[in-house]
Amino acid sequence: MGNLPPVCAASVTPVDVTGSVDTPKLAAHCRWLLDNGCDGIVLFGTTGEAASFGIGERQAVLEAMLASGIQADQLVIGTGCCSVEDTVVLSRHALQQGCAGVLVHPPYFFRPASNAGILAFFVGVVEALGSDACGLILYHFPEATGAPISQTLIRQLTDRYPGVFVGIKDSTGCLEDMLAVVQRFPELKVFTGDDHLLWPLLEAGGHGAITATANLVPNLLAQVREDWPSKSEAVCTAHEKLSLLWEDVLLKFPVSEAVKDVIASVSGDEGWRALRPPLLPLSAPRNAQLVQLTAPFEIQFPEGLGREA
Repeated sequence: MGNLPPVCAASVTPVDVTGSVDTPKLAAHCRWLLDNGCDGIVLFGTTGEAASFGIGERQAVLEAMLASGIQADQLVIGTGCCSVEDTVVLSRHALQQGCAGVLVHPPYFFRPASNAGILAFFVGVVEALGSDACGLILYHFPEATGAPISQTLIRQLTDRYPGVFVGIKDSTGCLEDMLAVVQRFPELKVFTGDDHLLWPLLEAGGHGAITATANLVPNLLAQVREDWPSKSEAVCTAHEKLSLLWEDVLLKFPVSEAVKDVIASVSGDEGWRALRPPLLPLSAPRNAQLVQLTAPFEIQFPEGLGREA
C-alpha cells in the first residue's frame, strides 16, 4: 500500500448506448487526467455514479483499467455500499489488486444514522476484511448519505484499528471542521471535496483534494497543490479559477450531469452525455446555460476524448 495520491479526480463513468461502462473511453479519460496534473483517480465515487453500478460491474471496470496500463497505486476505489457484505467484497477486491486505497462512505438508506450504528458498520467491514484491512479512507458526505462521520467516530475507529484508516474525504464544504480533523488526527490524510478549500487546507497541513472539477481542469488543481507556498500571481489565478468553476458554475447544476455535459461539449463526443438511471442528461436550456457559464474558463480536451482506435 503506497502513499495516497494528493490530487485526485473523482472520475465520471462513461457509458455506451447499451448503458454498459465504456471502459476504453474511461481508460483514455483516466490517462488524460494523469497526464495533465492528477496524481490519482477515484473510480466509483459520487461523481462516478457509484450507486448505479453493480458489484460485478465495478470489479470488472477496475480490472479493465489495470489491464489498460493504469497503475494500481494511482487508483482509489469507492467501495461504500449499504451492506457490510457488499462493501467488503469491493474493498477486498480493490486492496488485493494493490490500489492506493478504498473510499468508504457509511450506509445511506436508513436516515438518520446514529453514531453507534455507523461505528457498527465500519467495525463490521474491518473485522470481515481481516488481514486485508488497510488503506481505508472515510468519506464524510452527510448531505448524500444521511450518515455523518463525527470526530468521536474517527477517534473510536483509529483507536480500535490503528493504521487501518489512513485518510478522510470531507465533502461538506466546512473548512473549520476539516482543519479540526487535521489538527486532531495527524495520522489521517485529509482531502477536501471542494476546490476552493484546497489551498487553505494545504496551508493547515491537509493532504489534498478529490474533486469533480478535476475532470475538467486537473492542471489548475496540480498548480495549487504544488505552488501555493509561493503565493505567486499564477497560483492565485489558478485558485480563483478553480473556486469560480466549482462554486459559481458546477454547484448550480447536478454535478455528474454537468461534468459529463462539459466534456461532451468541449470534446465533441456526444456519447459523454449518457448517464445511468435515475440520472438523465441536462435539458437543452440547461446545457446552453452551462456552455455559456463555462466558456470563460477555456476548458480543453483532445477532440473526441476517449475514442480509442
